Amino acid sequence: MPLSILGALVCAIVALALIPARADAASYGGPTAFFPLPPPPPVYPDHQRWSRHPLCELSNDAQAILNRTAPRFGVAVADLVVGRLWTGGDADPFALHSVAKAPIAWMALAAAEARDEALSPQLAEQLRYMITWSSNDAVPILLEYAGGLPALRDFYVALELDGLVAHFNRFSWGRTAGAPADVAAAYAQLATSAAFSPAVRRQGFALLEDVRPDQRWGAATTPAALAGWSALVKTGQFAIEDEGLRVNSAAIWLDEWRRPRYVVAIMSAEQRHWGLTMQRQTRIGDTIAAAIAARERPTADAPGTCPAAP
Repeated sequence: MPLSILGALVCAIVALALIPARADAASYGGPTAFFPLPPPPPVYPDHQRWSRHPLCELSNDAQAILNRTAPRFGVAVADLVVGRLWTGGDADPFALHSVAKAPIAWMALAAAEARDEALSPQLAEQLRYMITWSSNDAVPILLEYAGGLPALRDFYVALELDGLVAHFNRFSWGRTAGAPADVAAAYAQLATSAAFSPAVRRQGFALLEDVRPDQRWGAATTPAALAGWSALVKTGQFAIEDEGLRVNSAAIWLDEWRRPRYVVAIMSAEQRHWGLTMQRQTRIGDTIAAAIAARERPTADAPGTCPAAP
């Protein structure tokens, strides 16, 4: 080997040896840090103590879409760290349908952990189908493993989801109803409650991250201004004769440190067209994403302000 090539290789090896191995971000500190230190873990206020605000305080654009929409639409957005909830549109309960599959997934994972056992390959496959493909056939299988519909109600009770308990349907997991604020509270509990171990939450997050691309709409939007953020979404749709379509989406937003920061729930009923309803869901999601970016990045557009009372 020519000496010039050998010398270049030696220099490259020495240079690599001088680069410290990355253990985790916490091993770096001071002004010369290559990787920034993560901020301290957030303290999440109890969802029952969230301060409540109209949606226009977060996004005038989202509120304007709701004002122009005749069929039922309801929105709830929660800042999990500040403990603030914005709501707009129809505040009455909506049937959950497939949005209920995320709580059922957490319940099955927690049941397996409580029994100190891993889910069988068959159950693990059904769990994946239930979330990533939104399989309805998988739901009874997971419910049976975790204790059935009575256990699901107990699960909502344990998480202090009073709205879902009040409108629990003891015959159908999907027809339990909740206001958009109740759905936001449910997903907030999945994201932050100390009732779940980090392992359960990690597995649940991974399932939601694998949801098929064609089921990512509505609350799934995260803005480009929030680099590294992601939305863990579950969507659902169901047709009721003489009542139209029910189209819902709910998402847990993680920041660049993969810590839960926001929850977004967009619920709708009495719709007449799948495609148009999903587009409207996504338009609302886009405006909410822009408003959240405005809160998190000072260079973004100003947040919403409610119009003055006449």
